Amino acid sequence: MKARKVAGCHKDECPAVYITDQGTALAQGTPVQGVEGVSSGPGELVVELPLDVLREAVRALEEEGATA
Repeated sequence: MKARKVAGCHKDECPAVYITDQGTALAQGTPVQGVEGVSSGPGELVVELPLDVLREAVRALEEEGATA
């Protein structure tokens, strides 16, 4: 699998969103636990991202014409 960053800072260690060559998205952020209203399954990890990073990712995908 290969991924390319579509949103986030230009460093490696910060919140970011990536699109893969598999047609999926990856999120890099701070792991969180015990958030009311959120339940994750075995092997799943919930991460927190600033809303600005998600907005940037949506804009980048819209500009590319990518719809999933």
